[in-house]
Amino acid sequence: MDDGLPEPVLAAVLGRPGGVVVTCRREPVSGGTGAATGAVTRLSGVARCGGDEVPFSVVRKEVRPVRSGRHAPYAGDPRHWAYWRREPLAYASGLLPTGPELAAPRCHGVVGDVMYLADVRGRPEQPGRAARRLGAWQARAAVPDVPWLAGHQLAQRLLAAGAWTPVDADPRVARLWRRRDELLAELARLPVVLTHGDFSAGNLMDSAGVTVVLDWATLGAAPVGADLAALALTTFMDPVEDYLAGAGGRFERADVELGYRATLALTGAGRVHWMLSRGMRLPDGYEDFILSRAPGA
Repeated sequence: MDDGLPEPVLAAVLGRPGGVVVTCRREPVSGGTGAATGAVTRLSGVARCGGDEVPFSVVRKEVRPVRSGRHAPYAGDPRHWAYWRREPLAYASGLLPTGPELAAPRCHGVVGDVMYLADVRGRPEQPGRAARRLGAWQARAAVPDVPWLAGHQLAQRLLAAGAWTPVDADPRVARLWRRRDELLAELARLPVVLTHGDFSAGNLMDSAGVTVVLDWATLGAAPVGADLAALALTTFMDPVEDYLAGAGGRFERADVELGYRATLALTGAGRVHWMLSRGMRLPDGYEDFILSRAPGA
């Protein structure tokens, strides 16, 4: 260990071995992390290598088991979305996108349950461009045969969901929730694609023209169109046309529409109940957006 950076990681950051850390500052990073994230720290400073002094900035991300909540019992199940070791396994596997348009942050190394990632800087990505690039990636990415890939996250979440208790929600949202068995059956007949699992606005960055996608802890297999629901619920924009353009005819429009709309309906209804049951205020127009995109609306 060299002041927070293992020797192989420092060599990867510098592009050559033999470096020594001269100064290193630790700064906690908050926000945008998954349930299994233990700590995220930015390590920045200067290293000396071959007579040169080179600045560096690396994000150290540590994972740990989920120990509370309704999904905690599944933290050790490699096929469940809450499996705590999935993200380091995903980075070590080489399965994550590397660009040139859609990419995960560059990984400088995985040491045990800790990932050392490039410190990505940029601005929020445009939803339409993100959807197009997601479509292109999913059109060419095969679903890998690895034991730690998450199953259908929405189905797993609903399996552990409690009853719909009375809240001050639009009655039509509660009716959507009661359709969950019907909608899950519809989703089960769709083509399955490799999915990010939380393709939401907060996880998408425009970094020098590349769509960088953060937080790969829920990498899994799910119905085509499912990833679009998270994007829509965090932007209030419909991403289907852009997604289809990016996919280049690989998927049927009807399948993408159904995967998007059914996932959005059930995810959105669940979030409405979760927020209201905790005394939280719904975003303006949230229920109307969900209801207008639900299958059969």
